This record gives sequence, structure tokens and C-alpha cells, in this order.
Amino acid sequence: MEEIAHVVRDIRVLHPSRRNGAKWFKHNTEVSTQVRKVIEGCFKGPWYSWKKVPHFYREAWFSTFQTKFEWDASIDNLVQANFENLAATRLKGMISLAKSNGEKPDWILSEYWRVMSEYWRTPKAKEKSEKARTSRLFNRDGLGAHSHRSGSRSYAKVKDVLEANNEDSSFMAVMKKTHQKSDGSYVDKRAQLIAERYDEYVRERLSQMDSTGEGLTADSLTQEEKNEIYVKVAGISKQGRVFGLGSLQSGAPMPLDGSSVSPPPEEVDALSRRVEELENELVKSREDKLLFQKRLEAMESFCFSTSS
Repeated sequence: MEEIAHVVRDIRVLHPSRRNGAKWFKHNTEVSTQVRKVIEGCFKGPWYSWKKVPHFYREAWFSTFQTKFEWDASIDNLVQANFENLAATRLKGMISLAKSNGEKPDWILSEYWRVMSEYWRTPKAKEKSEKARTSRLFNRDGLGAHSHRSGSRSYAKVKDVLEANNEDSSFMAVMKKTHQKSDGSYVDKRAQLIAERYDEYVRERLSQMDSTGEGLTADSLTQEEKNEIYVKVAGISKQGRVFGLGSLQSGAPMPLDGSSVSPPPEEVDALSRRVEELENELVKSREDKLLFQKRLEAMESFCFSTSS
């Protein structure tokens, strides 16, 4: 009897399709964890924000990341753009956590921590922090500050888990999973209002469909129909975002009314600029590339020696 060949799934492969076990940035915590470890392993300055990280060290971080995963050369620019976007987000969260705890993490040298702490005590930093705090706590039409229960998991990851468990993974299901308590109540007032309006729209849609009087349920709707209703109820902001979808709408089209909506213009412009920058770097002279490679190898050796 002929043996059936098993499909080998390479967990180190990155690809946005995520086929055959491939991973992608916003969907897999393993990728995010590796990005965090790369930053912690070579944090060589008082960098309290992504803008403060020198270009050379960003490249060094990406070079280290390249040893953790594999991908096709045709998506090099896409991978690096997503890496930098995730690295900036992770760094912001890591620094914010350290600042709020008031304790120096092991991965930040005392000298760097002292400089960062001194900056946070400046009037400029305090004013910026207060503005950010006010923005987070902004009262949205009397609905209070936005809250959710997803923790560190991205909304895309929440959707993946629902799909893996053969559960409803529509926009509404993801919103409930990230905003609803075990007792059925919501941690966010706007989420509660959207859920109530969503149920009303679903009942209306089902009544239009039910010509036989058999009593259809929400399961009778396709996921596309559920998503269409959700977006109609939640609405789209001026920035092109829909409440309760998080990373599901970041950098990828969303099905609305059977069609697709492009990412917000500012995101497209930012990625386009970054891709253009990367393409310009690729046309540098061979001498510049060799010089950069030597510097990069020296820095990697330094990072390895100081972390071991």
C-alpha cells in the first residue's frame, strides 16, 4: 500500500496568505514575540520613541529578525515595512509599560534609563503625555473612554481563533469577543449600542428573507451579510476606520456591501513612501553596500557579545 506523504509545515515562513503554516505579522503572536526579543537584545540607546532609534540600528534589528524567519525575496520590501510598523508599535508599548511601572527593565542599561527618565520629567514631555492621556480618555458623545478585553492579542488573532474553533468569525463576533464580559454585559458603551442596533438590523433583514414564516435565525445569514450589517451600524470614521475591528482593517481591504474598501489614505501614503525609500536604498553602489555590510556585521558581533 502506497504511503501518504505528510505535508511539512514550516513555521519559520512568513507570507501574508498564511498558507501551509506560514505566519504573518498581525496574525501570529510568535512574530510579535520575536520582534520584542530583537529589540530587547540590542537596545543600545535612550530611545523613548521609534523616531529616536537611529536608522542603522533599525537595520540591525531587521537583520537579526531575518535570522528568525524566512520569506520569498519578492516580498522583501513588504516584510521590512511590516516589521518596522510592528517594531514601532512594540517599542512604544514596551517603553510605556516600563515608564508606568517606574522601574528599569533588564534590557535597558542604567545610563540610558537615566537619560530617558530625565526626558520624561521635562515640561515638553509632560505636556505631550497629558495630551495623549486626554485623547485616550476623550468622551465620545457621552459614551466614555474606549475599552476592550482583547489584551495583547490583535483582533486578527481573535478572528483566527474563532475560525479555528469553527465559530462565527464575523465582525460582530469579533467585536463581542473583545468587548463583552462573560455575563453578557459590555465594557464599552458604544459597543453595547452597536450590538443592540446590529440585532435590530438582523431581525429586519431576516423578516425580509422569511417569506415562509419558518422563523430564520442569524445563522441563516452569510458572513458577508453579517459584516455588511455591522459596518452599516458601526459606521466608518473620517480616517476610514470601523469601530471594534482593530487590526482587521489595518493595511488590508475590508468587504463592505460586497465590494472592498482600501486602507486609509495616510496608511497607503506612509507605506508607499517607505517602499520608495527601500527601493532607493537598493540602488546604492556596490561599495556602499559592502561598507554597510561590514558595519552591520560588526554591530551584530557587538550585540551578540554584550548579550551573551
